[in-house]
Amino acid sequence: MPLMDLGNFKTRVIGCSAVMAIGQVISNAIANPATQAAAGIIGGPIAVGGVSILAAIATGIAGNIAANDLGNRMTERLSKNPRILDNHDLIKAAGEAIGYILREVAKSDRLIAIAETKKLPYPETALGQLAEKTPEYWLDINTNTADLSRGLNISEDQLTKIFSADAEEFDRVTGLTTADWATFLGEFARREGKSFDAEIVEFVADKLYATFPKAYREVLKLDAAKGGEKFAAMLLNLHQIALAELRDLGLQNGEILHKLEAVATGQQICQVMVKLSAIEMGIRDDLAQIKTSLERFVDTSAPQLPLPYECETIIQDRTQDFTGRQFVFEAIIEFLQKKPKGYFVLEADPGVGKTSIMAKLVLLMKRRCVVHFNSQSQGTVKAKQFLENACTQLIQAFKLDYPKLPENATTDGNFLSRLLGEVSPKLGGKKLVFVVDALDEVDLSDQGRGSNVLYLPDALPDNVYFIVSKRPESLPLPIYQPFDLMQYSAESLADVKVYIDKRTSNSASIQNWINRQNLQREQFVAAVAEKSQNNFMYLRYVLNDIDSGKYSDVNLQDLPRELEGYYEKHWARMEMAVRDRELRRRKLKVIYLLTKTRKPVSCDILADFAEEDALDVQEVLDDWEQFLRRSGDSPPDYSIYHASFQRFLHRKDVVQKAGVSLGDIETAISDNLWGDLYGDG
Repeated sequence: MPLMDLGNFKTRVIGCSAVMAIGQVISNAIANPATQAAAGIIGGPIAVGGVSILAAIATGIAGNIAANDLGNRMTERLSKNPRILDNHDLIKAAGEAIGYILREVAKSDRLIAIAETKKLPYPETALGQLAEKTPEYWLDINTNTADLSRGLNISEDQLTKIFSADAEEFDRVTGLTTADWATFLGEFARREGKSFDAEIVEFVADKLYATFPKAYREVLKLDAAKGGEKFAAMLLNLHQIALAELRDLGLQNGEILHKLEAVATGQQICQVMVKLSAIEMGIRDDLAQIKTSLERFVDTSAPQLPLPYECETIIQDRTQDFTGRQFVFEAIIEFLQKKPKGYFVLEADPGVGKTSIMAKLVLLMKRRCVVHFNSQSQGTVKAKQFLENACTQLIQAFKLDYPKLPENATTDGNFLSRLLGEVSPKLGGKKLVFVVDALDEVDLSDQGRGSNVLYLPDALPDNVYFIVSKRPESLPLPIYQPFDLMQYSAESLADVKVYIDKRTSNSASIQNWINRQNLQREQFVAAVAEKSQNNFMYLRYVLNDIDSGKYSDVNLQDLPRELEGYYEKHWARMEMAVRDRELRRRKLKVIYLLTKTRKPVSCDILADFAEEDALDVQEVLDDWEQFLRRSGDSPPDYSIYHASFQRFLHRKDVVQKAGVSLGDIETAISDNLWGDLYGDG
């Protein structure tokens, strides 16, 4: 490779690295609730997925330019910015990522197999030596003669993946061409007095092409986990440059700009980056083998199924910091292996993690499954909604000849059964898996007498499976194989402790809380795990409260016990904050109205119906923010985050203490004909 071309290659790698870093910081700052909380940003996710992130930003820009046009214009500007191309830390990070890949490839079974087949003398040793010298060699490449006019030429498809908060989407981003990497490797080896067989060069170049973006992201993430010793300042600089470019393109106000501006320190940059998922190569996910096993059941070469936006939002939210549960997935794998078809029912108490397990299962299967999440707070509780969702996914995934759903498709389960019969012969030995969450939240009032919940078919064709979840209560279901999560207390406790330890590692605030009380981390982990009674919803609330400083006046012994205890402690705090009983009753009426909504609702609509001042209503919503799901709309809509909180509010003693008449609320709903917005609870 001529020196000029080598300089161009390095410049393009640096430019692409800058775009990838900017894309991940921006996407996670906007779409990831966990990173927003870490950066002190108020509000829930605005959008999920690559296209929607770019589109969300583009919508906030004056003139509403197209999402892909925005991505291309940003990339062009960034690739020619001298502050980026001359950034020593950015160059160093890219070099470390290349060296990281070369080290991993040098240890790979495939490389050793090639060498043994061709009787080549120790290429792994030579490649390992190159890996050690990569950072030095990379820094020495002269880019003064590089031609910036060529641009980066990042495709629109790659841009949508780069600007994605979905780790699986980003993991499909690729580096420069295989030929570019092969030429670079050859020139590098020649300088060091080494040479490699053509098949080995091709293998290594393929790895560099396929994994450079993931390795680069992992270098940044691992550094962030150590406090950003090397690259936090570089990432913050890139973020500020990107913000300046976005403002110049017309992003002048709005919630998106507020969220991006809120990430303004090196510490906040680190908090964003440490939330990114580990790559498959090098850092091994404890569920990597589970994922490999599940992928064998489905056609991973086929397109992902078209999941509704609501499902994507739940998956994104519930898989943040997901930990363990390997024993559950192993049981599902065994079921899929041994049964020709059927129903697998995951049963567990509220808050133990059913929805998170179901959401993680979708990701482990690379979204090659039909997905439906029932949710009272989002108004998804009807069989009609499930049937429309499931049938639409099947028709689109298998290209069935139905331009639109027949009129009777959602009145019962007959059309779904018909589609299953059509799809079964097309599976080619693979399996069709349905993932359906929270059957206990389904409203059965509209279904025919004697029908199964959601009209689930009694008889399934071969290779068709339903993995569903519910609370341990009786529901009309076909014959199924139960899995009682509550019987696995030892395994769940182990997962809970790992979750607490990981969450603590990623939070300086929690670590400071522990230190102020002169505790050992092991002592903290054990005590919180015991108080949680293996309830992940409890852990989510309590650890977030410690992290945000809400429990600065609470010691370890006084932390609430169990999920109900947490609700009661928060209830008591709200009661102490408002001494006026009538004022408290009026405010609580708002939160009780929210438990009755069939769908998310805005503050203004709640205020109108409650006949209360909008500012008072907003204050109530802010008081209970950790129990609410807040949309990214402007103005935002609100709904109850978890059904367990709704059940707590409707507990008889809590209702009496609140001084709220649920009967009066229901009568008012009926009298005012707000049936489309409010249901029967």
